[in-house]
Amino acid sequence: MAEPSSEEPSPLDKVFPASPNSAVHNNNTTTVNHNNTRNRRVQLERSSSSIQFPASAMALAHKSKTSSNLLTGRCLSSSNCSSTTRRVSLPSTEDPTWVGEDRCMEYGTPPPIEEPHCYSMCLSESSFSEESSCAVQINRDYLKGLLVEHTRTLGCRLLVVEELEAGKLDLASADKYLEGCKKPQELNALLLYASFLGFGELIPIVHNHGADLNHSEPELGMTALHLCAFSNCLSGVRYLLGHNVHVGSKKAHTPYHFAAFGNAIDVAKFFAQLGWSQESPLGEETVLHAAARNNALDVLRLLAPKNPTLNRLDSAGYAAIHYAAERGDSGCLKVLLAAGCLVNVSTRKGETALHLSAEAGCAESLELLLAKGANPAVRNRRGQTALHLAARTHSLECVEALLQHSRSEPNAEDHDGRTPLHVALGRSLLAYDVTEMLISWKAQVNKPDKYGYTPLHVAALNELSQCVDILIQHGADLSAKTKGGTSALSIILRKTPSSLNCFKQRLDASISMHQHGSAAGEVELRLDFHPLLQHQQQGEIGYLGTFVKEGYKEILEHPLCQSFLHLKWQKIRKYYVGRLLFYLLYVLVLTAWVITALAHNCYNESHGQLDNSSRPLCANSTGLNGFLYRHPVVLEVEWYALVVLTVLEGLRKLMGILTYSTVRQFFTQAENMVEWCVIVSVFATSFVYTGRTYTWQSHVGAFAVLCGWSNLMLMIGQLPMFGAYVAMFTSVQAQVFKLLLAYACLLVGFTASFCVIFPRSKSFSSPHTGLIKVLVMMTGELDFEELFFPGEEEGGRPVDVGGTSWILLQVSAQLSFVLFLLFVTIVLMNLLVGIAVHDIKGLQKTAGLAKLVRQTKLICDLETALFLGLLPQCLMKVLRWTALVLPSPLKAVLTVRPLNPREKRLPRDVLAGAYKVARERKGNLLNSTLSSKRSNNSTIYGYQKFDLNASVRRRTNMNEEPATTLEEAARLKEEVAELRKICESNNLLIQELVKSFTFGK
Repeated sequence: MAEPSSEEPSPLDKVFPASPNSAVHNNNTTTVNHNNTRNRRVQLERSSSSIQFPASAMALAHKSKTSSNLLTGRCLSSSNCSSTTRRVSLPSTEDPTWVGEDRCMEYGTPPPIEEPHCYSMCLSESSFSEESSCAVQINRDYLKGLLVEHTRTLGCRLLVVEELEAGKLDLASADKYLEGCKKPQELNALLLYASFLGFGELIPIVHNHGADLNHSEPELGMTALHLCAFSNCLSGVRYLLGHNVHVGSKKAHTPYHFAAFGNAIDVAKFFAQLGWSQESPLGEETVLHAAARNNALDVLRLLAPKNPTLNRLDSAGYAAIHYAAERGDSGCLKVLLAAGCLVNVSTRKGETALHLSAEAGCAESLELLLAKGANPAVRNRRGQTALHLAARTHSLECVEALLQHSRSEPNAEDHDGRTPLHVALGRSLLAYDVTEMLISWKAQVNKPDKYGYTPLHVAALNELSQCVDILIQHGADLSAKTKGGTSALSIILRKTPSSLNCFKQRLDASISMHQHGSAAGEVELRLDFHPLLQHQQQGEIGYLGTFVKEGYKEILEHPLCQSFLHLKWQKIRKYYVGRLLFYLLYVLVLTAWVITALAHNCYNESHGQLDNSSRPLCANSTGLNGFLYRHPVVLEVEWYALVVLTVLEGLRKLMGILTYSTVRQFFTQAENMVEWCVIVSVFATSFVYTGRTYTWQSHVGAFAVLCGWSNLMLMIGQLPMFGAYVAMFTSVQAQVFKLLLAYACLLVGFTASFCVIFPRSKSFSSPHTGLIKVLVMMTGELDFEELFFPGEEEGGRPVDVGGTSWILLQVSAQLSFVLFLLFVTIVLMNLLVGIAVHDIKGLQKTAGLAKLVRQTKLICDLETALFLGLLPQCLMKVLRWTALVLPSPLKAVLTVRPLNPREKRLPRDVLAGAYKVARERKGNLLNSTLSSKRSNNSTIYGYQKFDLNASVRRRTNMNEEPATTLEEAARLKEEVAELRKICESNNLLIQELVKSFTFGK
């Protein structure tokens, strides 16, 4: 698929172009075909920055283009333009100050474009484009322009034409005026123009002065007979035919066609009486087609009855009914249907009249076709029904008329998998109304097309916030992803973030409060988890996992999400605890092997592989090492047990790769790399290769043990109860490393200085040991006496105490030491402590949200690993009943009692949050109801108070409201009575409690 150029429209503009309803069709507009050329529609080529042009702009562009004679000449002079699409370029709306791409610098990689490149296609591949040929839209002004240009070409004076049009040339002065005209050019031009104006009485006079009655305009081949037929000049037609003018035409249209172009009913009747053929000389179209295409209602009434060409397709593949439906002329359509035209006849491209009416947005024609039996399920060559085209043009009346038809399918898919809801979400003011209409008729809001784009993707890409809101309200999947991996939530966060409030409102509405009517009745909360579980392609927790991945973490603090996470963790935590115990056993066995077999060299000593230079460590031991020395089989069993555990851990990690979208993503995780280092290190410390172990294996084993225990710490940190502490450790660790990197030069400088000042000190004998000593000194272990009072001898050489060099060395050493004490031990270390404390305080503020995020990620990983589908079916059923909160999706409502202290199923803070949400929501509903009642009552009262003289109007207003007012009053009375009973019962209960309390004392 070709990449779109910088001049092409944006992908969504091609998929969802501007509504064709904005095109203005003139009843006098006609189309002239030349040498098998026709274009039934003008394509609008828009820039990528434009969204939608108003109807007036498109109409002006259309008119200016059709009246351009030069472009007309080019279009008509081409003899092979059957596949050329003529486009009208609208004025560019680009910013003139915008810098071109040739002047832009290349810096870094830009972020990916959210727009679906899969929708970028050329016009010939687009679902809504037509392969059409070159055509010229003409009307009376256009014909006038052609004649004026022809007059100029002949070298004639335009003053003659202007005076003729102004009526200055009458019959009395015609002979005298025509004698001054040039022969024969001006006479021929004057003949054509008089015929065009319908001045039939001037034609004989011009003819008598030498005008050629067969003279024709070269572009369209128009003779005086053609123009008289167009202007309905019957006297001129009779005169011309009486002088044996050439009736045949070398062009596409005959005078009979021109009579249809101008809706000349008198001339058409005359031609019909003469029995003229309605066929085109070049086989283009019949007179009936020309009349239907130009809304010539009178001519159509004359020709349609019993016309043999009624259902014939012309060279463009259209029948007469198609032109009438496309132009939106219900009058012409009624005439054709009354004449017996087939209502479901298709064009060469598979479109019926119903398709064309829907695309034109003509509801009257569409209803007329449906009433006559048009089939709304018929598809065109792109697989689109009439509902697709009506939804694309945002014609609400057409969409409603089609949906009310029993055979119309609101979820019909075209060849690209798009439904009417997909194509309705274009950039238009009526997009919301059409979307709401389709959803009310059960249109699927989560149906993806063949590229994976759901209606929610398209609405968010077009920044249609209202459409995004209504889609979310009706259960649109925020986690739905395209084939390119773009989720709808990621687009909403960038384009219409305010729409996420609708999802929060859905969660609020899922928490309802109910209180029993009795005095002792407890408050109950019903938590409906359906909004979190309706999209379970990624498991029960996958929906919340998408929120975390896309950065919308705040939603986890909602009481409904917290409740579900708590219940999910209660179900699935046993599997994670099992994983922790397994890894703990694995690390313990690894540690035992490294300490006994490698560090204490028990394997080599027990198998007689002791080096002569090394002292035995295991043979002289009496504890566990001695036991292993006497029983070497235990060491081998320990090794093979470690191998089995390592293989199991490796298989678990290999299956874990399947839970990631790419292999690269798996290996970029630090935890996975640490675990693989441990696994590889186990096989690197084996004795099976040479029958013994080596010293370097001890060092490898030491790092493996460190990595294993560190990874176990991170795994424990994923538990909700320990997560905050591990998060503090990792955060402070990162800050400390950054700070040390920033002050690394200072530490290296002190290291080099101490190596120069204390060359005889063992700690500063080399730079690398000196750097380690400086890091140790940062913690407070300065070893002041060892550095400044080493004794009389150091390193076997006498020290000249009291000499000049010794004194200078002591001064420089003390100065460097004091500077180190101030800059590093005091300033730098306190800075590290302050940063650690600051980070800890910041983590404590966000500890709740961070805990929920870690818990969500952990549950997602566990659930994905458990339900990979690699286990037998029987085990999968067991997992479903033991790991899922709701094995049955029908039971997704939890009822709790938040004020009951014995309610232990949810944490108290979660219950308090849910109770607060339900109480606020109920209070808001009550306030809105009361405010509406007050507004109604105040309206009536104010009307009566300030309009006492208008008694008639007052009575009318009061008569309109009585039923509603009485019903509300009765309901309020019942509520007050119920509240009074509850208060009385509470008073009795309090009195009994007081009596029992006083009696007890």
